[in-house]
Amino acid sequence: MKKYLTVFVPLFVLFQAEVSFANNDVVSSQLESVVKAHIAATSKESESIDDLMATMHTGSPVSMHLKTQMEQAFPVFDLNVSLVEFSFVGMDGDYAIARFKQKLEKVSGPASLKSHVNEQLFVFKQELGQWKIWQAAMLDMDYL
Repeated sequence: MKKYLTVFVPLFVLFQAEVSFANNDVVSSQLESVVKAHIAATSKESESIDDLMATMHTGSPVSMHLKTQMEQAFPVFDLNVSLVEFSFVGMDGDYAIARFKQKLEKVSGPASLKSHVNEQLFVFKQELGQWKIWQAAMLDMDYL
């Protein structure tokens, strides 16, 4: 009996790890899609409040502030925004975290905004089975 347990337990642990990694890959891909949609909504080709808000969780404590900011910024600035780097950090219950870098190039607008690359953490929360942005934290910013 001991011999079977010696073989079974490591195989079970290995199987669980593979299931967990596969699940992380799926979640990572879903989060990256949300980040890409969020970034695309802020670029000069779109500048869509509706598309931007579709990436935000309706209960997010920052969603209305972001909406107000972008309603003011879109008429004033034209921006090229692109994803530079994306990294899945992890999951815990209903929350997931990703770190990414985006490049923001100002095409036109007041001098108060300078082109830059910034690094952020997004916290995501599920809403009706879809990952949505719950909160954000700016980690770093390098001006171009």
